[in-house]
Amino acid sequence: MVAVACSSFFPMLFRYQEHAVIVLVVLSLGMCAIERVSPWIKTPLDLPLWLFMIWVLCTVPFATDSAYSFAEWKKFVAQAGVLYWSLLVLDRCRRENLPQQILWALALTGAALAVYSLVDFAGRGGTWRDRYIRANAFRSDYNWLSTYMVMTIPVVGSLIVLGRLAWFRAAQALALALMGGAQLFSYTRGGWLGHAAQGLALAAMVGGRRLALWVLGLLAMAGAGLLVASQAGFQRDTVAASTVDTRLTVWAIGLRQVAMHPVAGIGYGNNSFVKKFPEYSVEAQAQVPEGARIIPAMHNTFLMVALGSGLPALLSFVWIFVALLRRLIPIPWGAAWNDRWSVLAAGIGLAVIGFAVRNLFDYMFMGSLAHIFWLLAAVGLTVTGSSWRSGGSGRQPGSPQDEGTSQAQQPAA
Repeated sequence: MVAVACSSFFPMLFRYQEHAVIVLVVLSLGMCAIERVSPWIKTPLDLPLWLFMIWVLCTVPFATDSAYSFAEWKKFVAQAGVLYWSLLVLDRCRRENLPQQILWALALTGAALAVYSLVDFAGRGGTWRDRYIRANAFRSDYNWLSTYMVMTIPVVGSLIVLGRLAWFRAAQALALALMGGAQLFSYTRGGWLGHAAQGLALAAMVGGRRLALWVLGLLAMAGAGLLVASQAGFQRDTVAASTVDTRLTVWAIGLRQVAMHPVAGIGYGNNSFVKKFPEYSVEAQAQVPEGARIIPAMHNTFLMVALGSGLPALLSFVWIFVALLRRLIPIPWGAAWNDRWSVLAAGIGLAVIGFAVRNLFDYMFMGSLAHIFWLLAAVGLTVTGSSWRSGGSGRQPGSPQDEGTSQAQQPAA
């Protein structure tokens, strides 16, 4: 699980990672068959997740390109396999420190990625004056870097809260500063808005509505300050509305298509839009004057799902996030700070909130990013489970208590 977590920060390893996860799932199912135990771990995500997968599969015959949509559906199913495999491993191992070790692996790899991105950014001549040069992730771009930071910064924050040793907290604080710098110099506004949503949610959990309003005011002041700086010649490209305008244009086209195909959509997958409208492909757009070009994709995961597989798929997809957040961050908010498992779950919940906001502006629910999401979901669901909180997670397999239990459960001769 630690290896899956660390390798998820390197998109070029995704195919190997995907095949490895499939092998691990098969091996785990084989072990469960040998041990005659059920591999199924019940979660609040089961109903919306399976409804989503079944519905998308049912819409494949109506897709513009059925083969492509079916291939994209298989990718999603394989990614969701990370959730159930991780839940099974956590449930069978019963190692109390394993969830925290997985989060440490994410934090350390995220910090290493931040160091690389900052060094590369400085080496390519990046500056604070504007975003013509942006910090990138290793062998990928600023969109991936921004999403990695959105998902890992809250995790690092929860680990700092739980840290007992001063040197450990200092190291985690340094990692947090490096990751914040990488996020800043990625100059990705969708990532910044993801952190803004996380800040508002954290403020609501810690101090209630009043603190949330204060944070909202500070965020508004920061946005106003950025606009003032652009008038002075700094960060003009960052506040430019060109990419916003192109997104609004393509969203309008997508919404019209959703109104025309509200049930089955035009085909699941990010490229279904171009397959439906080849005049918006990259090659076709190259022949269009620069001011009239649009982005050849929805650049919004939720709209892509609605356009691809209809409104029922969108409702199921949103339900997945809602069900997960209700489990990770219970209401009233004060219940999120009862113990260390609640703190870890709250950090994961903030990561989910930021990831959802990030996907409002780009299609980032893919590849190794999806693996990180499902891995975090599995850890969060496990540490908030009743069996884990009851103290059963502290036993190690093969301990005397386990042996006594197994002997007691054996039928009498």
